[in-house]
Amino acid sequence: MEQKTLSAEPRRSFSNEFKLQMVKLALQPRVFVARIAREHDINDNLLFKWLRLWLIKGKRKPTAVCSH
Repeated sequence: MEQKTLSAEPRRSFSNEFKLQMVKLALQPRVFVARIAREHDINDNLLFKWLRLWLIKGKRKPTAVCSH
């Protein structure tokens, strides 16, 4: 039986530098995390995940988290 995938596009991956840049933007005062995510064509929840990992891990670089 043939298996079908939901998406023909492969998952995107993001460098640690990009993740760190997005986290720094999200930590700016008076910004909306969702707006930053949309402006950079990433899923809102993905940016929230990177931000949460950054805060939990003691402000170290975001780990190599899978993309959305």
